[in-house]
Amino acid sequence: MSENANFGVIIHVYTATKQHNHTEVIAVRILHTSDLHLRTDTLERWEALELIVDKAKENLVDVLVICGDLFDSKEDATKSYERLRKIFSEAPFQTLILPGNHDETFYEDGLYLGNNVTVILSENNVFEFGDVKIIAVPFKKEHSSSKETVKVIHEANTHTSHTKPNILLFHGELIAPFYEPDDFGERGRYMPIDLSIFKSLNFQYILAGHFHTKLSILKTSDKFFIYPGSPVSITKKERGKRKVNLLEVGKEPQELEIESFYYEELEIRLSIFDEQNPVDKFIEKLKNFNTPANCSPIFKVTGHFDGAKHALSESELNSKLQAIAKNFNPKSEVEFLAKDLGRLSNNPVFEKILEKVGKINDEELNEEDKRQLIDIFINAMI
Repeated sequence: MSENANFGVIIHVYTATKQHNHTEVIAVRILHTSDLHLRTDTLERWEALELIVDKAKENLVDVLVICGDLFDSKEDATKSYERLRKIFSEAPFQTLILPGNHDETFYEDGLYLGNNVTVILSENNVFEFGDVKIIAVPFKKEHSSSKETVKVIHEANTHTSHTKPNILLFHGELIAPFYEPDDFGERGRYMPIDLSIFKSLNFQYILAGHFHTKLSILKTSDKFFIYPGSPVSITKKERGKRKVNLLEVGKEPQELEIESFYYEELEIRLSIFDEQNPVDKFIEKLKNFNTPANCSPIFKVTGHFDGAKHALSESELNSKLQAIAKNFNPKSEVEFLAKDLGRLSNNPVFEKILEKVGKINDEELNEEDKRQLIDIFINAMI
C-alpha cells in the first residue's frame, strides 16, 4: 500500500458476515473534514484533529478524508508535521489528505505523515474501497478560473464507475448566491465551480473543503455536495459548535458534533422601552448563560438605549460591558452594535412615535416588529 503517492489504488474489502446462507455486506463509512489550518501556536486545532481521529475510531470508519488546508502554511507544516505521525500511528482506518490552497506546496517533498496515510498530489487519483470508488482532485493554483476547474472535474468524471457509487474529493469554491466570500476563509478565486455542473456527472457524493463557516449539505438531483466547515473555529466568523460529516455510502450524510474549540454568538438586545439600566440588564442576562470550557462567547449587544436617561454614551456603555464580560469569562468579548437614542429623547416627534409604538398590543405587533418599525423612524430622522 502506497503512502504519499502521486497515483495509487487502495483496495479495502467490505466486512462481510454470513447470515441464513447469505452474505450481509456492511457499507463503507467515511469521516469527512477539512480546513483545520494547523499551526505550531494553535493547540486547540491540534486537539480538534485528535478529537476527529477519536470520532473516526468510535464510529468504526473505513476512511478519514481531509479535503484540503490541513496546515495553515507550508512553514507551519514543515515545523510540525511529525506530530501527525503519533496521531495517526494507531489509527485502524485509511486517511486520505487532499492539498488545499494554503498547504499545496508542502506535500511535494513526499514527507512521511504516518501509517496508512496517503497524500493526493496529482489529479484523478482513483481509490477503491470495497464497492466504492473515490476520485480525488487536489487544489492547483493554476486552476483559478471556473472554465479550468470545470475541465478538471469533467476529466475526473471519466474515471467513474457505472456499477459502483462514486465519490469526488475536491478543495475549492462553490459559486452560489447563499455563500459569501468571507465564508471561505479569505477572498479570492480558488478552483470555482457551479453546483449545476454536477447534475450531469456520475458522482453521487462530492466531499469538499475550503468553506469554513459551518457544515453545509446541498442536494442536487440525487447527488450530495458537502462542505464540513472548519472542525474548530479558525476566526470569529466560524460561530457555533463545530461538526464533521459522517457518510455511510448509500445513505444521506450525517452531521456529527465534536467538542473542539468554538465561538458562540449570544445576543443581548436592548430596548428604548427598558426601564432597567442597560448595564444591569447585561449582567442579568449573563446569569442565564452557561458556556462550556471549549467555548469562547461573543456577546452581541443590539437594539437601542436612552443614553441621556442612564447617563451613558455608546463608548462608555461598551467599555463597561467589555469589562463585565471579561470578568464573566476571560475568553469572552462584546460585539457592540447598539445605538444610543438619547439625542432624540427631547425630540417631540420621536417621543410621540415611541409612545404610540409602545402602546401597540403585542398580539398586533411583536417586539421584533416594533424594533424594526422604530429603526425605520430612526433612519428617517437621523
